Amino acid sequence: MSMPFDVAEAALRLAGASGLPFHVQMAGGEPTLEPGTIEAIAKTVRRSGWPATMAIQTNGTLLSEKLIAICRQYGVDINVSIDGPPSIQEKLRGNAKAAFCGLDLLSRLKMTTRVTAVLSSGNVGCLGELVLCLAAFPNIRGIALDPLVKKGKAAEDGCSEPEPAAITANVRDMLGALDMVNRMRAIPIRLREYDAVRRALRNDYVKGVYCHACLGESLAVHPDGTVYPCGQTVGDRTKTAGNLDNIDWALLRDMYAGVELRDNCGECGLNGRCPGDCPSRLQYNAGASTDAMCAVYRTIADRVSGMEIS
Repeated sequence: MSMPFDVAEAALRLAGASGLPFHVQMAGGEPTLEPGTIEAIAKTVRRSGWPATMAIQTNGTLLSEKLIAICRQYGVDINVSIDGPPSIQEKLRGNAKAAFCGLDLLSRLKMTTRVTAVLSSGNVGCLGELVLCLAAFPNIRGIALDPLVKKGKAAEDGCSEPEPAAITANVRDMLGALDMVNRMRAIPIRLREYDAVRRALRNDYVKGVYCHACLGESLAVHPDGTVYPCGQTVGDRTKTAGNLDNIDWALLRDMYAGVELRDNCGECGLNGRCPGDCPSRLQYNAGASTDAMCAVYRTIADRVSGMEIS
């Protein structure tokens, strides 16, 4: 379902009415199926003078020179979902050739981008290889790891989170590959989770919340105008918080109250400093034998614990 522009405009005006900075994330589905809507949203934000940042999350298969030019003109970041090198991307998402052609186009047009990889049992074994593959694109500035959410297609396909031992071994490989690659790059590739752990280990670190949804300060809008606490929950009728004409703000505020990443925290060097995890993912994956993000953070913390953090 495509979002009518009047729905998008109503959501933008709601966000802009506060006068505070906000972020517009265009996702789906696949947002690049609707380049006209992307342009209309971007024009509205910039012409209104709102203090907003914007981004699209795309599989990269439909990127074009025209769309990239629009994003550059209006300051819209382009983030691409890549789960692994071409063979793994093909297996997990399909259409890998088009996705990597999209990365190549972004590179040739010197449009910076970041990559998000959904961490699952299907790609955990190739995290180091993913880094080496992405090193071919000088415009890539960062990688983020989002553990699999047991919801929708992922749940239906029987996908699973990787075992902690596999995460530990392969995140170590990933960090080693990043060290090697970044020694040869003018601008390094950053790993979001690595940076989060380094911040958490600083002496002046003040623990906050994982995301705005934890405080009820996030709003995801379905094309029909129904609202949800975050993009992860769109379409889940158990998570609705009304619609754009009648938002249940109290429900949004309390939706994730008390939802925190917890495991054997007393044994972890990040105890009391943990960067946390997506609250919707924690709820959807409740009952899992372990939490993938704990293994990611602990592996990184072990890596940097001997470094001087200031």
